[in-house]
Amino acid sequence: MSLVTRAAYVKTHYRFELRERSVPDPAPGEVQLQIAACSICGTDLSIAGKTAKRWSLFGHEVSGVVTQVGAGVTRFQPGDHVALDSSAPCGECELCRAGFPLECTNVQSYWGKSMGFADYMVAPQQQVFAAGELPAVVACLAEPLAVSIDMTAVAEVGPGDRVLIIGPGPLGLLAIPECRRRQAERIWMAGRSHSVARMEAAATLGAEPIFVDKTDLRKVDFGRRGVNKILLVAPPSEIPLAAQIGANGCIISYIGIASDKHGVIRFDADTFHFRRQQLRASMASPGTRAQAALDLLRSGEFDPQLVLSARFPLEEIAAAMVQQRDDKRNAKKMVMVNPACAWQ
Repeated sequence: MSLVTRAAYVKTHYRFELRERSVPDPAPGEVQLQIAACSICGTDLSIAGKTAKRWSLFGHEVSGVVTQVGAGVTRFQPGDHVALDSSAPCGECELCRAGFPLECTNVQSYWGKSMGFADYMVAPQQQVFAAGELPAVVACLAEPLAVSIDMTAVAEVGPGDRVLIIGPGPLGLLAIPECRRRQAERIWMAGRSHSVARMEAAATLGAEPIFVDKTDLRKVDFGRRGVNKILLVAPPSEIPLAAQIGANGCIISYIGIASDKHGVIRFDADTFHFRRQQLRASMASPGTRAQAALDLLRSGEFDPQLVLSARFPLEEIAAAMVQQRDDKRNAKKMVMVNPACAWQ
C-alpha cells in the first residue's frame, strides 16, 4: 500500500515546488524510511542553477527511521535509525564478487526515483547503514563525510604529511578530522575572508587558515618540506595553481566539478612530470565509505556540529537553498529536519 508524502521539486534558476506524491511499499531488497534530516549539498545548488526543462526531486544527504523493509532485507527492521549513502555497489555482480566494488556493473541508487527533501522515501538496502544513537542531523553527514574520506584516501594522506585543503566548504571541513585521524603533521585550509563561519570552523577542527584574498598561495611559507598532499575542493581551474604550490612528489586529489567549458584546463605538464607530482580524481560513486564515515562520526574525535549551521523545515526549502547559496559569511551546511519524525 503506497503512502502519500510531501516532496520538494526543483527546476532551473531556483524554482521550487512542494508536491504530494506516492511512496510505494519497499520492493524486495529495499527499505522504506521516514526522513528525519537531509542536508543541502553543493550538488543541490548546482541542480537548482542549471538549465533544465523538467522538475526533479533532489536531496541525498539523508538520515531517517525505517518504516518497512522489503523481502530479503535482514539487517534492518522498523524503528531502526539509519543513514544513507547516495549510491552503492550491488555486491552481487561478477566484479563485486571478485573484489572490485568500484567497478560494479549494477550500481544501486535511489537517485531520481525517491529523494531526501521529502517526508518518506525508499532506498536499496545496499545504501542503508545503521546510525545507532547519533542525532539525526549528525547522521545525515555520513554521505558528505564519506566523500571527504574518499578524497583523503585517494591522496594517501598518512603520518607526517603536510596537507593543504583548498576550499572551506563542508567537504573541505569534513576532510580535516579525517586528515587528523590519519596523523597528518600539519593541515592548512585555504579560503576567503568573507567565509567567516567556515574558516573559523576549519581552525577549530585543526587546520591553519590561509585567506587567499589577502595572501597569494604561491608566496606562503609552508616550511622546508612544503606541502606534499593537496585536497582540492574547488573548480578544476584551480588545478594548475595547486600544481605550482605542491612540493616535489605532491599528490593532488580533487573533487571539484565545473560542469561547463571551465572543466578544460591547461598546465605545464613537463614541470609536473619533472617534479614527480600526481593528479588524482576522487569520485565516490559508487559509495564505499559510509560505514567509515559513521564510525568517525561516533568516535568523538571531532564535533560534527561545527560543520552545521541553520536548520529548517521542508516547507522552507526555497529560502534555505537561497541562503545556502548567498550567505557567504554564516552558511556552512544547512539541514532540513522533519519535526514529525521522532528521531531528532
